[in-house]
Amino acid sequence: MQSLIGLEGCGFNETERAAENACGLVHSCGFHARNCICSELRAAFNADLPKGVNRFALASGQEIEPETLPNSPVIGVLTGSVGIVAHLSDGRRTITGLFFPGDYINLASLNRQLNGAITALAPSAVQVMEQPVFENLLRLSNLTRDHFMDQMNSVLFQLLDHSNDLAKKTPIERIAAFLFELKNRTLPRKSTQFNTVAIPFGRRDIADYLGLQPETVSRGFTTLTAEGVINLPEADLVTIQDVHRLRQIANGGRPRKRGV
Repeated sequence: MQSLIGLEGCGFNETERAAENACGLVHSCGFHARNCICSELRAAFNADLPKGVNRFALASGQEIEPETLPNSPVIGVLTGSVGIVAHLSDGRRTITGLFFPGDYINLASLNRQLNGAITALAPSAVQVMEQPVFENLLRLSNLTRDHFMDQMNSVLFQLLDHSNDLAKKTPIERIAAFLFELKNRTLPRKSTQFNTVAIPFGRRDIADYLGLQPETVSRGFTTLTAEGVINLPEADLVTIQDVHRLRQIANGGRPRKRGV
């Protein structure tokens, strides 16, 4: 893995640089503004990267094997998108969890080995914090503790929603629900793009997350586009044209026909 120490933000003038995060990733970092974890680490330990904290760049597809990480760390996703990718004995691939900028992957709370590898689904930056360091940070920083607890609660409810999607919903309903999940969990490219959803990875990854085939995902997007529910100005960009209709489908409005 490639160290991110010294990574500089680009495309911002000096006034805008005053608002950038301590890690130098500027506004692209998920831990932005008051949730900037790097500034809290600096305040708590008087160091940009205290001992036991490292930042890494991950290329798309690059894996982190949990057993190679020291002291059951907590991983903060700074940029990109990261998944827990597992393979069955016959080679079938599934993505059991998605993590976006501002999310924590809390390996410190596991009482068993993680089933799968932490995999970058797009070029990503992560911050790995050893458990003792992160526990001290939670004790010293109310902001970090509050954000961490809020995020852990959000992940729990998101996993419950996703399990319901996999158990009961039809393919088109899963795709609709997935678009709302992305909309709720990721920032728009621009503040004016309220109903525009950026998809940070390919159709295969979507399929492996939703328990579908890539061809089924592609057909689902085509169907929703043909019905005027969404538009695809780019392959990795979805504009929601009819929020009410998409919500109806996501909530179970497109059941299978009887006997199918």
